[in-house]
Amino acid sequence: MRGPDADQMQPHQPSLLALKISSEAGCRLCQFIWMALLIGTDTEFLSQSGATDNGATLSHISEEYPGREISLVAWGGVGSNLDRIHVVTTGEIPSQDDGSDGSDIVDSTMHPDHQIGLDGVLELFAYPDDPAAWHGGLNGRPLPKTAGDSEDDFNLVRAWLQTCFTEHPNCYPPDVETPLPTRVIDVGPSDGQREPYLLESDGHVGRYVTLSHCWGGRVPLTTTSRVIEERKRSIPLVSLPKTFLDAVLITRRLGLRYLWIDSLCIIQDSKSDWEMESARMEAIYRHCYLNISARGASNVEDGCFIARPPEAPVCRLPWTCHRCSECPFTGWMYIRSPERRIENVRTTPCDTRGWILQEQLLSPRVLYYGSGQLYWECCQTTLRQDGRLDENALIRFGNFPEFKQALGVARNSSFQQTQEDQHADERQRIWYQIVEEYTRRQLTFQSDKLAAISGLAKAFQRQTGKQYIAGFWKEDLFPGLTWYRRGKIPESVADHQPSWSWAKMCGHIGFAAVMPWGITEGYLTGASCETVDVTVREAGRLNPYDNLSEARLRMKGHLVEVLYQEATAELDYLRNDSIFMLNGLALGSVTEDLLPSKWQHSGKVYCVLLNTGVSASGIVLVPKEDEKDTYSRVGMASLKDDRLGFFLESDLSVFSII
Repeated sequence: MRGPDADQMQPHQPSLLALKISSEAGCRLCQFIWMALLIGTDTEFLSQSGATDNGATLSHISEEYPGREISLVAWGGVGSNLDRIHVVTTGEIPSQDDGSDGSDIVDSTMHPDHQIGLDGVLELFAYPDDPAAWHGGLNGRPLPKTAGDSEDDFNLVRAWLQTCFTEHPNCYPPDVETPLPTRVIDVGPSDGQREPYLLESDGHVGRYVTLSHCWGGRVPLTTTSRVIEERKRSIPLVSLPKTFLDAVLITRRLGLRYLWIDSLCIIQDSKSDWEMESARMEAIYRHCYLNISARGASNVEDGCFIARPPEAPVCRLPWTCHRCSECPFTGWMYIRSPERRIENVRTTPCDTRGWILQEQLLSPRVLYYGSGQLYWECCQTTLRQDGRLDENALIRFGNFPEFKQALGVARNSSFQQTQEDQHADERQRIWYQIVEEYTRRQLTFQSDKLAAISGLAKAFQRQTGKQYIAGFWKEDLFPGLTWYRRGKIPESVADHQPSWSWAKMCGHIGFAAVMPWGITEGYLTGASCETVDVTVREAGRLNPYDNLSEARLRMKGHLVEVLYQEATAELDYLRNDSIFMLNGLALGSVTEDLLPSKWQHSGKVYCVLLNTGVSASGIVLVPKEDEKDTYSRVGMASLKDDRLGFFLESDLSVFSII
């Protein structure tokens, strides 16, 4: 087989039936392709949408329904990173010749009840010393056999660090004069002759490492007012849970002395100490030498060094160069079995926790200890031991190095602050992408909703000079007000948060006005909706980016009374009409913030027109019984374009949302 060409599609089998027959006859490549099609590339969507799964579709492949041609496409992900093969269905769909209009059957080669397109992914790799790698451009590499604790692993980490310090223009080199956090763990010399102990820095400077980890429902070793003096004397290695112990060993192996762990460096039974250190989180992570993330550990006992599962049998294929005439190089490339599922960096224990997002984004360098390999992330690049560039994490959901630049963590950022520059829209877009990423993650205590993102807010404010209010920026309120719930309606929301803020929600939210490339042009137009004032009452805490006692949004806009009727549909994007004019004409559908039973008792329902541009929308409100012209938000409305006159012909009103 020739080396992959990202610009060409190579036919493999004339039909799914031919693929099945070859697979059953023992062809390993066809077996892998069949398995890849069974798994598919978007199983998350299929499970959520209720669509027919790939297995059921493939079970109906037969002489009567053989399926179409199967082709292979070299898939480089982003740029020229060749690390996988995309399996796709190709070939023309046969025309209908049975006299029917074909309205119910898209592809006559497939069973009528299973008309979904099939595709899959095969992971491709080569050994570093093989011509397929150094001459052929195959970036995929075999998975490591060691758990991250071998000398080879540490040599790789040292190489990543050195490259970051000397070759990355976006990355600040470490500063030996960095002030230490209030408390750090002195891990002792690398030879282990002294036990670690808690050091109160008192103005000391030095390079320190931070640890990101999941508590996992277990209270780890902590520092409290009762034991702080004991911690200052010694923290015996035998007393440390495995994740903490591994972090101490990593710190020592890298030739460093100081380690910051939240549960040991913050006095856990002191509210004032927690609030004070919470307000310093941004600086603690921003100035660290390196952040160690126990990505694969679900709790503090799992550790950073996790035993690697063995590599499943692979499919070895000969490689020859097709780029050079008379090229003498030949080699081997390998296809990994689809049964060997590499961890999804979107769903690891650390990558699903809310507090850890700001630790990832504010740290200049992050070393991830996953369940299957090591990962690297800095302000310049991301790297993995298997050579793969995970575009699902970096493109679909935002690029973490780009986020670091927008937050001012990078040295040469394209987002350097000017009050009226061309990057204002980009910064705004990135903030809302950060919020979307944050809200898909979990928090043990919903009261931490704003505290767990306060370090990011502080960094963003330093870059922009804007006023932060309950997860929003006063100068850019309107794109933020287009937030909507994703997923199921929650049983409750956080009553201590403003009703107009996404921070009240428990679960994933999105922003209708925000796309990956920026704020949607023309979205917020034509509605004559504007902010009159925003008044806040501080909660009196040491962290000004945490919860507020009150945040009242005063607006001017076309506010009209509507009728609401709960709609039933399995998918939000197929929802039926649910808000109507008082005469019964449909206005559009509502994505409710919380169960209607929680707010319908108020009787009247109102909607304020937010925009008339792309995808017209409004905010659904219910009145506060004890305050005139004051409302609470209960949902986001998607409005029919031909009914906007109902709003625009009404008088402009001034009202408050609390």
